[in-house]
Amino acid sequence: MSHETNLQELEARLLKLDSDRVVLIREIQGLREEVNRQAESTRQLLGRPIGRLDLTSNQEKVTLFIDLFRARKEIFPKRWENTKTGKSGYAPVCGNEWVKDICGKPKIKCADCPNQKFLPLNESAVESHLRGNAVIGTYAIRSDDSCVFLACDFDETSWQLDVSTYRETARALGIDVAVERSRSGNGAHAWIFFEEPISAKLARSLGTLILAKCSERNLRLSLESYDRFFPSQDFLPRGGFGNLIALPLQKGPRDGGNSSFVDNHFEIYVDQWQHLNQVRRLSHSEVRQLLSEYLPKSPAFKDGFEDVAWLTDNSILEKTSSQSSLEPKLAGETIEIVFGSMLTVPLDKLPSRVVAKIKKTSSFANPEFYKRQRMRMQTYPLSRFIFSGEIRPTEIILPRGVLDEITKILTLAGAQVVIRDERIGRKKLKAEFSGELTASQTEAVKKVRKSDIGILMAPPGSGKTVMACALIAERKVSTLVLVHLIPPPFG
Repeated sequence: MSHETNLQELEARLLKLDSDRVVLIREIQGLREEVNRQAESTRQLLGRPIGRLDLTSNQEKVTLFIDLFRARKEIFPKRWENTKTGKSGYAPVCGNEWVKDICGKPKIKCADCPNQKFLPLNESAVESHLRGNAVIGTYAIRSDDSCVFLACDFDETSWQLDVSTYRETARALGIDVAVERSRSGNGAHAWIFFEEPISAKLARSLGTLILAKCSERNLRLSLESYDRFFPSQDFLPRGGFGNLIALPLQKGPRDGGNSSFVDNHFEIYVDQWQHLNQVRRLSHSEVRQLLSEYLPKSPAFKDGFEDVAWLTDNSILEKTSSQSSLEPKLAGETIEIVFGSMLTVPLDKLPSRVVAKIKKTSSFANPEFYKRQRMRMQTYPLSRFIFSGEIRPTEIILPRGVLDEITKILTLAGAQVVIRDERIGRKKLKAEFSGELTASQTEAVKKVRKSDIGILMAPPGSGKTVMACALIAERKVSTLVLVHLIPPPFG
């Protein structure tokens, strides 16, 4: 046998070993994921069920309903419908409604009315709802900014996939979720109950954690889902009642198979009351334990803005996108990143967990939302989270500034990363800098010059404009200058 033939055989064996290695890595990863799924499915749930011994009487069922769903006792909304106009909505139930010379509707809002006589959410109101004589809801946040449940609304075309992902992710954390098919039948509410009132801020942080982890299972789950919690804010807005949610099990839609609780296959539980009787409610200490890794250890100030909820939500996004938990699912794969005005990453080879971490590099909590919330102002229509990229059917588009982060994520996942530079090469500018930089300015410009991408951050009076001019003259490329100006006052 010639040396050449022997060399070819050895090279062929080496290629086969490389191929076998990739196959074995994928098989090991698949088995590991299956083991993790089985462990999650058998994980013991936190909390305790109400577990009433006798649910044969209507009184016991009404009491169970109130224990789970009544957020505020002193007030509740009821659905109204105008048969002439076709309009419908909810309004607080008031003993003075439409009473002549007392009720000021529609000119005066119920929240501003001096003649308020709101009726309590009691057994009579609940029984009327369950018998189909009325459709009532509950205001999800209490007057002391606490809540007794957290509900998440899913009503997109993919609502079944989305709510299943939410339920499975919560269960992996040890959280029991009751899923109710909505009144229309084209959506769902996912309910998490608490043994005692807990702060709405804490409850919403728990929901944020679940949704952040959901994105590793379901790539298409939108950040808009973070804005569909009940309660919708950490604090009761000034001059309002907070957002309301329609209560389940109203007889009309229930007879049609809706407004009822369903199992993992979206089949209606035969005994709705026994199901609710066994749903586990979390304690305050259990919620804090679940969030302990993400809650700020002490008050922190950042650029004059302090908000524990903002810090917590950013911490959840950051820590659930950590690269340390990545495994080499992409071993043997080559991923090409197109570097143009934005970064373009193909999706066809990427596991959803990797895509979720890439997406989070360009997602952040919206500080304006939290500022309004802290001042007890209405936050609608501000989004709680902002994603500064775009997901398309075959690719994800991201800002150029996260190139290093996504390259690291893909590399840790085992991929070989290739960057294709498609930035437009234009004619160099004729620019000269005739100024003189100070020693600190010279050092700053020197550091910025080392990279194509970066941010020069310096205090007022440090000469950022002068340093920018020096960099323009150095790079000699077209430059976009954006200046935030406050218009001068009139007069």
